[in-house]
Amino acid sequence: EEYKGDDEIIFAVRKEDNELQRLSFALNGLMRRLTAEKEKLRQTVSSLEIANSELRRAQNEIIRAEKLASVGRLSAGIAHEIGNPIGIVTGYLELLKQGDLAPDERVEYMERAQKEIDRISTIIRQLLEISRPSPAGSHQVSVHGLLEEMAQVLAVQPFMSHLCLVMRLEAQHDVVAADTNQLRQVFLNLVINAADAIACGKEKPHGELTVTTESSAEGPDATSEGSALLLIRFRDNGTGIAAEHLRNIFDPFFTTKEPGKGTGLGLAVSFMLVESFGGRIDVESTVGHGTTMTVALPVVRRSPPVERSPAS
Repeated sequence: EEYKGDDEIIFAVRKEDNELQRLSFALNGLMRRLTAEKEKLRQTVSSLEIANSELRRAQNEIIRAEKLASVGRLSAGIAHEIGNPIGIVTGYLELLKQGDLAPDERVEYMERAQKEIDRISTIIRQLLEISRPSPAGSHQVSVHGLLEEMAQVLAVQPFMSHLCLVMRLEAQHDVVAADTNQLRQVFLNLVINAADAIACGKEKPHGELTVTTESSAEGPDATSEGSALLLIRFRDNGTGIAAEHLRNIFDPFFTTKEPGKGTGLGLAVSFMLVESFGGRIDVESTVGHGTTMTVALPVVRRSPPVERSPAS
C-alpha cells in the first residue's frame, strides 16, 4: 500500500524469518523490475507522441503540396480567363478618352467596365478562397453550397472546356461535419481526375461529368443518430480504370496519367481526408465506359436557428 515506485526496499522483515525474507527479496526484485518497465513504457509513450506529431506534420505537408498543385492548375486557367475582361476594360477606357462622347454613352461605358472589373474580382476571390489555409477542426458544411461554388470556379477553366458538367443535387440533408477547404480539395481532385480521364478518350468528342447527391442510411435504424449518409457521386464517361489498377488507385504516388500530368497524391490525399471526416470513398469503373467515384459522409442535422427574444 505504501509502494511509490522509487523505494529501494519495500518489504522489510526480521532476519530470522527465512521464508518471509525470501519472499521479501522476491517481491523487492519484482517491484524493481516493474519500476524499470514503467520507465521503459514512459519512454516508449514519449517517443510515440513525437512520432505521431511528426506524422501529422508530414500529412499536413502532403495535403498542402497536393493543394498547391491543384491551385497552380486552376491559376493557369484563371490567368487566361482574366485576360478577356482586362482587354474589354482597356477598350472602354480608350473610348472614355474621347472628348465628344455623349454623357449617357460615357455612363454606359463606365458601367460595362465596372461589370468586367467585378468579374475579375470574383474570379480572384474564388481562387483565394480555395488556396486559403483553413483553421484546424471540423464544422458544419453545406455540401450543395460548396459544390455550386466550386462549379462557378471550374466554369472558366480550359481543362473543363471539352466536357459538360451536370449537377443534380437532390439530397434531402446535405450538411456534414468537415473542414470546408479540405472537403473542397477532395471534390476538386475528383473533378480534375474525371476531366483528365475524359480528355484521354480521343474517340469521345463530348465528355460529360455528372455530380449527384442523395441521402442514404446504414444500420437497422435509419433514423438513429449517425446512421444517415450523404452520397456524393462523380460519374464520368472517360476511359475508365483497368481492373488491375483499382486496388492501387488510393496508394500514394500511384498514377496512370502521363508523366508531368499528376503528382500521384490526389486520390491518396482525398482518401485520407474523407476518412478523417468519418466517411469513405468507393470506386466503380469499366474500361471504355467511365468511372464513378462515390464519397459517403455522415450527415449532421442542421441546428435550428436560435430565436431572439424581442428587446424590452
